[in-house]
Amino acid sequence: MKKIFRYIIASIGLTGTLGLNSCSDFLEETNKNTVTSDQFYKTAEGMEGLVNSCYAPTRIWYGKVIGHLLTEAGTDEMLPGGFTGYTYFHDYSSTLQATETGFLFVWKSFYRGINACNTALEYLPTSPLSASQKAVREGEIRFLRAFYYYHLTETFGDIPLRTKSTTAPETTALRNSKDDIYKLIFSDLETALTQLKGVVTPQGGRITEPAVAALLARLYLTRDKNTEALTMADRVINNYSYKLMSDYKALWNISNSDGSKNSEVVWFVNYSENNNLNDYGRYDDLGYYWLWEGGNHAHVLYLPYFGGDKGWTYDVETGRPLVQYMPSKYLLNIFDETKDARWAGSFRMVWYANDPTSLASGMKLGDTSVVISKTPVSAEYRKSKPYVIYDVNDIYQADGLPTIPRWHFPALIKFADPTRSARDVINSKRDAFVFRLSEMYLIAAEASMKLGDNAKAASYVNVVRSRAALPGQAAAMQVKASDMTLDFILDERAREFVGEQLRWFDLKRTGKLIERATKYNPFAAPNIKAYHTLRPIPRVEIDVLQNKNEFLQNPGYN
Repeated sequence: MKKIFRYIIASIGLTGTLGLNSCSDFLEETNKNTVTSDQFYKTAEGMEGLVNSCYAPTRIWYGKVIGHLLTEAGTDEMLPGGFTGYTYFHDYSSTLQATETGFLFVWKSFYRGINACNTALEYLPTSPLSASQKAVREGEIRFLRAFYYYHLTETFGDIPLRTKSTTAPETTALRNSKDDIYKLIFSDLETALTQLKGVVTPQGGRITEPAVAALLARLYLTRDKNTEALTMADRVINNYSYKLMSDYKALWNISNSDGSKNSEVVWFVNYSENNNLNDYGRYDDLGYYWLWEGGNHAHVLYLPYFGGDKGWTYDVETGRPLVQYMPSKYLLNIFDETKDARWAGSFRMVWYANDPTSLASGMKLGDTSVVISKTPVSAEYRKSKPYVIYDVNDIYQADGLPTIPRWHFPALIKFADPTRSARDVINSKRDAFVFRLSEMYLIAAEASMKLGDNAKAASYVNVVRSRAALPGQAAAMQVKASDMTLDFILDERAREFVGEQLRWFDLKRTGKLIERATKYNPFAAPNIKAYHTLRPIPRVEIDVLQNKNEFLQNPGYN
């Protein structure tokens, strides 16, 4: 099912930003129906629509441009591609400031989600839903409120805490501590775990009991509650029916992109082939800017461009190349492609002739056209081949900076969607996988290591690496207790989750963002500072307040 977002209720109690914005188009909408929102939410249809609307903001982050910018840019694994207009997210230059509209869009969207959740919690007790339905819907609502607060507090730090619906703009606000935010998060998730007990079958992206446990595992690890993180990760691993797919590349095949049918996807943000069921057009001007054509956009963000090379043009199969991100030299070097299937399962290195109008002499359609090499290639070898070769020294300078124009690099293909109707179609039906079973193993490994049990940590890692092993390489892929370090865990997470919108949070959580961005990201190294572990509060949110002296900007930002 791909229909949980079909109801977006336009009312001040649902879509108004939570208290820090001046009036917006959303606050000015008129109810053209004779039924008021108060009456509608007291019906079963109205309550279900209200709960469904709580899910909507998940789609502004997962599979979207701003979500990838705030999780992949400026880390150790991704550098800016040649066509990106957002280099300040990558290099932490002085242009990265509170006036950047992406921060405002995230802030507004997630606070709207929180307000929708607060509204739903207020109407739920008096709704005509059965007691069992109310319990399930409460679990979903509380999960989503916790989910949005997690993203907001990890991104912006201390933020306003709202547990009641906001129905009019507010001109004063205070920032609650991150500790207070997490108290609510964990309280909500513990309630959700109880209310969703026994709800384990995914239905179009709805929250389930194991999804709550997975989020708890991630957040307990984030807060250094390692015993609890291990317990929750083990719960997801052992108590439900999830299984690692035997083939890492098949995990990402478009035929397995429906999260409800993929054996190792614990929770996902769903998208539809029918763009009317996606998010396009459901937001204000900022939404149109950041969401554009709807659907999942990840498939276009990590692709190179070989314009001008004989015999090749981009097509539906190779994907529309927006050239936004390219892998860092560090990322390429942590894969051993002779043993680890995740390299070929994640990256494309060869392109074939598909353009009859530009074939080189002697080249036929289907012949090799372009090859990327992780290692240096001699001039003699190049001359012996009819195709174009870009080797590591063509792609990177000695210091790891990409060569201009930053178009030629391995393509991250795990988000590919060759079922799109035409080569320039942006919207993809691919679901965005938020929690996978392999993350639970690596959470359990990290928690075990921090608890002093490196042997147990290695045993969890080896489950993931056994699945990743090429045929005949399972033994060579195994690691020992002595291999367990935080840097090894981060390397392993990069191999497993590259591009999956986890990296910035992983580096921040482990206290490694500054160190590893400085070491492995030559764009970030000159500028990144300790204060960059937080993003700036959107300037407009502070400007409208009467108590600006109490509500201060994060250090380092204007």
